[in-house]
Amino acid sequence: MINWGAPIWIYLWLAGMAGGAYFVAFLDDLFTRGGSRQLVRWATVLGIPLAVIGVILLVIDLGHPIRFWHLLVAFRVLSPMSLGSWILLVWVGIAVIMTILWWSEQPLALMASEGTVRSARRATRFLSWFELIFSVLVMAYTGVLLATSNLPLWAGTVLLPSLFVASAASTGVALLIITSVTANTIDKGELKLAIGLVKMRFGLTKLKSAINLLFNPTEWTIPRQTVARLAEVDVGVILVEIAALIGYAIWLGNSAMAGAGEALKVVTTGALAAPFWVGVVLLAMLIPLVLDVTSRAKDIETRAFQRAIVTSSVCVILGGLILRAVIVIGGQM
Repeated sequence: MINWGAPIWIYLWLAGMAGGAYFVAFLDDLFTRGGSRQLVRWATVLGIPLAVIGVILLVIDLGHPIRFWHLLVAFRVLSPMSLGSWILLVWVGIAVIMTILWWSEQPLALMASEGTVRSARRATRFLSWFELIFSVLVMAYTGVLLATSNLPLWAGTVLLPSLFVASAASTGVALLIITSVTANTIDKGELKLAIGLVKMRFGLTKLKSAINLLFNPTEWTIPRQTVARLAEVDVGVILVEIAALIGYAIWLGNSAMAGAGEALKVVTTGALAAPFWVGVVLLAMLIPLVLDVTSRAKDIETRAFQRAIVTSSVCVILGGLILRAVIVIGGQM
């Protein structure tokens, strides 16, 4: 009997978001011919703690840390949990190496030859392609892990992994948007936080200096055009996510598998109806879709545009968490 609690669905959410952020950033950089290098760096650096926290939560859910090491030592291709653990750890390992290589560019430029710097950059580009492959695997794994079970809400359809992949990409885009807006705010040297009618100003010089140690000082802010492009990408991803959700619901409603129809009712009209309709349909999909579409009419230099896309992104990230909670909990009811 499967008994997966909050650590598992938070683990699936964090891992999917990390993979989705890198996947989207890499493709944006690829199609803009190197125009989003800073976005790739942010996705890589932010993905490391997300993935590590996910692994820690997995260990917590197992109850005994030694059982997690069994997943690593006794590698089994046919075990989704073992395979997924290895995929996530390899993803983290590559991300750490890439981050170290990026950090070493500035010291190498001062102490080593130009050829050494070029070699480090070639190694980073080579690893970035492997990281892309493992990002796709991480995104897909979060749904495949459930689909390989024999529980009615999870089993027997490629549409559940497709839904999780689309959700991972959407939460990844949302993370990149929030990061971009925050990075650009930090670059200005101050951050305004409104608490009631009181505005508090925090000097961010030290934080800016710390980021400069990790990134080239000219390569960690994100152009406004890139942020606007990410909002447009999220529209397409959310539409794919909606299509996957509708297809998944139709499949459950017409499936010959025993209990599939009842499982669908638990989610749509039963105990999980409120989090499904409010948290998944509205928060993760419809509200962000409307905000992203309406933001296109706003000037990307205005605060109104930033507020719209940041609000949309927060909704997407929270909705992505609720989606995984609903599916994981619903499958065990």
